[in-house]
Amino acid sequence: MKILITGSSGYVGNELVSLLSNTHEIIKYDIANNKDILNFEQLKEDMKGCDIVVHIAAVRGPYLGKDYPDYFNINCLGTFNVAQACLECDIKKLIFTSSTSFYGFEEGIPYKLPLSESNPILTQIKGKLKCDTSCISYSTSKVVAEQVLANYGITKKFQVIILRLGPIGPKRGETWRLEGISLNIDNALSAIKLSIDTNKELWYEFFTITDDVSNSDISKAKTILNYKPI
Repeated sequence: MKILITGSSGYVGNELVSLLSNTHEIIKYDIANNKDILNFEQLKEDMKGCDIVVHIAAVRGPYLGKDYPDYFNINCLGTFNVAQACLECDIKKLIFTSSTSFYGFEEGIPYKLPLSESNPILTQIKGKLKCDTSCISYSTSKVVAEQVLANYGITKKFQVIILRLGPIGPKRGETWRLEGISLNIDNALSAIKLSIDTNKELWYEFFTITDDVSNSDISKAKTILNYKPI
């Protein structure tokens, strides 16, 4: 298959390119190579002829020094551009790497454990926030981005699979962990590959993707995607 990967030069994107390059035709799309998801015409041009898009590109968070417009432009408007380009280019499936921050899973936010798809999202959480504004900006940007994609998936414009990735870390050998929850890079890559390879019609499905730990319920991903974290 021909697969376009946004954010292909980042940690997860670069690892994914390496994993898939021997079995698929990969189109790399990253701001590091002057490929901007805010450039709609450029995005469409590179997406032509692709079967699947894996949308990883984002302003990561929490990122001190970034404010809400930074997150909104890339994480929300950029996601809209990717989705609309998928529609115009007849893409069959869009896989979006969201975050467990969707549930408000950040230090200083009164999130609920265990993490689960049935948990309240950040904008439904009640309680005092004791975090930097970048945490809120990042988390709300993921909420908005997922709602953008819901419009395309629910109406069956193309299949939409959302992977809410837990804390990964910036490089191999360096893991972020919160409440005992983390995500090994190989488990993240496995979830993405399973989403690419599945023959199930998943028009709008979202999954919590973490390592197999007590504070995170990954049963949905195990059941539907056959996710088997190491």
